[in-house]
Amino acid sequence: MTGTSITMEDGTLNVPNNPIVHYIEGDGIGIDISPVMIDVVDASVAKAYGGEKQIHWNEVLAGEKAFNATGEWLPKPHWTPCEPAWSPSKVH
Repeated sequence: MTGTSITMEDGTLNVPNNPIVHYIEGDGIGIDISPVMIDVVDASVAKAYGGEKQIHWNEVLAGEKAFNATGEWLPKPHWTPCEPAWSPSKVH
């Protein structure tokens, strides 16, 4: 995965020019909405920042899609990259 993690330091959110953003496609209409949302957000970021910033999207498997792919509804290996952001020590 390319990109840089978003961090929080001394209560300040640090967002790099190439942040990694984890997302869950979800069940239901998520399969239709997620790709369009990513295209719209990418186009907005490109226009707003003149190509200097770019989001690196990382899908985290959950729900029916995860179950069909792995046999688990919430497979642990797919959540591991998110754990540093969710660590209680990182929340201020």
